[in-house]
Amino acid sequence: MQYRRKEIVDAIQWNGSNQNDIKALAGQFAMFDYADTNHDGKTFDAVLKVKTSEKIVPAQIGDYVVRGQKGDFFISKKADFESLYEPV
Repeated sequence: MQYRRKEIVDAIQWNGSNQNDIKALAGQFAMFDYADTNHDGKTFDAVLKVKTSEKIVPAQIGDYVVRGQKGDFFISKKADFESLYEPV
């Protein structure tokens, strides 16, 4: 038998510069640090961390920040998310 996931979730894909959209979804559960990834002292990229029910999890660009039906937040890798969910 085949099964389809019934759960509907709110989610947004982290692209490295959509902090406002992530904050609108996750509020206080989304935290941003800024890293000098080029080590030039001038270029700072946002680093996203999400507070889940168990711990604080860093997100990579391309990951999805997901709010489950119970209001909990988690990070899902792009391939995993897109294999489990389809746009409504």
